[in-house]
Amino acid sequence: MIYFKKFFLCPIIYILCVSSFIISLTNFISNEKIIEKINIKRSVEEINSFNYDNEIIDDISSHDRQKRNIKIKPSKHKWTLPIHFCITYPLNHWVIKRILKDVEISTCIRFNNVYSLRSSNQGIQFISSNDCYSPIGRIFEKSWQNISIGKKCNTTTGILRLILRTLGVIYEHNRIDRDFYVKINQENIHLTNITNFKISKSTAINNFHLPYDYGSLMHFGMFDYSKNGGKTISLKDHLYENTVGQQEVLTFNDIKTLNMYYCSNICKFKIMCKNHGYQDPNNCYQCICIDGFIGTRCQHYQPIRGCGSSLWRVRKQPTFFKFYGKQNCIYHLKTNRLRKIKITILKIKMEPSYSLKCSEKNSLEIKYWKDKSVVGARFCHQGFPKIIKSHNNYVIIHYNSLNDDSYVQMYFKETF
Repeated sequence: MIYFKKFFLCPIIYILCVSSFIISLTNFISNEKIIEKINIKRSVEEINSFNYDNEIIDDISSHDRQKRNIKIKPSKHKWTLPIHFCITYPLNHWVIKRILKDVEISTCIRFNNVYSLRSSNQGIQFISSNDCYSPIGRIFEKSWQNISIGKKCNTTTGILRLILRTLGVIYEHNRIDRDFYVKINQENIHLTNITNFKISKSTAINNFHLPYDYGSLMHFGMFDYSKNGGKTISLKDHLYENTVGQQEVLTFNDIKTLNMYYCSNICKFKIMCKNHGYQDPNNCYQCICIDGFIGTRCQHYQPIRGCGSSLWRVRKQPTFFKFYGKQNCIYHLKTNRLRKIKITILKIKMEPSYSLKCSEKNSLEIKYWKDKSVVGARFCHQGFPKIIKSHNNYVIIHYNSLNDDSYVQMYFKETF
């Protein structure tokens, strides 16, 4: 009888144990799925909380990326056009008006000069101050907003940067993807300026998927706001060290950012643009092209008198190239789709030969990234040959000099 009980009870105990294990395992799997869903939800919420352009960069060396298609939504930071402005004494009215006019020429944005704050319930007021400051985008719905101009920023570029911030544009090195391109050296930055180097996760202008641009007017130089003479910004691509921090002009993508934000609904019909061009909001029947292309759709290479053929076929054998004196020439180098282009700058001399930043008007600019809408690396002097390898099979070279003594000696060839 005892043996029978043991025989009868053992299977029951076994079944109960197995059942318990299965239930536990099921609960474990269910919990794993719940955790996974929570993590996915959290990830989605984190991604959605970033209003700025968020790009997934697979390989910085090839500058090849996949981009999230996020719908652009109206922003409360956006100004209603025309934007009223008022300039207070003792600021230079003529300089500020000229800067605003330049923005108008390149975009659909329009400004209206008023001489009293009572003329409107909102607008931009330029005031003289000890500090340089402007908020990002429109922060007051029915109130005037100040742009404070101090001695350090009372220049054409300084004022233009403040205006762009007020229109909603952040500094380029504040982008959420900036760590792929630069390293911020906080130990070298003045504490009072540390906020100018922080990643901005909530901005007025967002989701336009424009590539990172070392040459943007909104990018600080490598030594800006340094407290000890050390670099505040180190570049991941060292070939751009004489390009970053330029303070001359708005770049193609600086202007495109404003046009995409304020002017995307101006044209009632759309046209297809080629070679990184986009529809001109001031003339909807044509495209705005990068340097080197012309045509209503940016479909043609730009011929320049005195520069010869604009298209060069790159082969395995080196092709030597020389530039001398005053010229403004753009060349397109192309090779097999499965190949890349190797460029070697042997000698270069352009004025000013002592400057850390190479001027747009006196430099050799080489666009070797895959996206040709960004400013290329500029060179104007060197102590030893520089070697550049393109990210794809296409390179744009722009030689521009106003000096008779300028010269460049270089060669290029096909490579893997």
